[in-house]
Amino acid sequence: MTQFISLNLVSAAIAFFLDDIFGDPRTGLHPVVLMGRLNRFLEKYLYGLGFAGGVILTAVSAALWTSAAAVLLHFAYGFHVYAFVLLNSVIIYTAVSAKSMKQHAMRVYEPLTAGDLPSAGHELSMIVSRDTQGMDEAAVVKSAVESVSENYTDGVLSPLLYAVFGGGAGAVFFKAVSTLDSMIGYKNEKYINFGRFAARLDDVLNFIPARLSVLIIAFSAPFCGMSMKNTLKTALKYRLAHDSPNSAHSMSAFAGALNLRLGGSVSYFGRVKDKPFMGDGTGEPAPEKIKEAVKLFETAAVFAVALCVAVYFVLRYYGGCPLACA
Repeated sequence: MTQFISLNLVSAAIAFFLDDIFGDPRTGLHPVVLMGRLNRFLEKYLYGLGFAGGVILTAVSAALWTSAAAVLLHFAYGFHVYAFVLLNSVIIYTAVSAKSMKQHAMRVYEPLTAGDLPSAGHELSMIVSRDTQGMDEAAVVKSAVESVSENYTDGVLSPLLYAVFGGGAGAVFFKAVSTLDSMIGYKNEKYINFGRFAARLDDVLNFIPARLSVLIIAFSAPFCGMSMKNTLKTALKYRLAHDSPNSAHSMSAFAGALNLRLGGSVSYFGRVKDKPFMGDGTGEPAPEKIKEAVKLFETAAVFAVALCVAVYFVLRYYGGCPLACA
């Protein structure tokens, strides 16, 4: 077990370096793209079953992709441990979305600084499900910051933790559920029943990572010229403010670090929803806050990977040298 986790720690670190270098590969063969296509195909036949159909879709999709990854990794390990690490790293890499989040956020930031609000709103619509037409600058900034903060858990920390304890198969399992949640996990008329199971399972999978994210973000804050104390204070106060049991943790931590007040009324599919406010910050939601959020996101991601590397060397020192002795 120690050897398995050690190999996963190495693979996770390599995966994050791959993501930092290459970003999210733009191809129709990307596992997430294939997951999405399969989900939509199965949805056509299962939607009529309501909640039960959503359970079946979630079970089939998660089981199929997880077992496929597990089988490939099993054969890779049987061939050579280095083949396992290589394949494991590539699979985990496809489950991580750190660089793409930074790039998307900066695509919102750049037109804002040029005074092009419509273009900024269009770019924002690529990463959020809320309606972006008619948003003023402050709303665009806050929405971008909220997206970055939420994605730290979904796109960085959760896949990392499931990769460490479950390898590439664990990361794929999380990504399969997360992808379904992003597709059908809405509380609207169409998906309130069909997508409920996927949404609740996603909540369960993100429960521990969301809480761990507060500590990592708070630790990262001083390295970005931000207050660790205010990050923790705000997160403790507002971490349960959101309807979701997880979303407000990283979001409130970012609000505290950036000295912002996030949340408020937003429109989803033409219907206005009053979301709770998070943070007591007095900072102006200016475009620079997006850039600061990206910096904090990047720093927290680096610390998450550094934690993996540190744990690997501890296991290697006390539990042997899995790569050299395999």
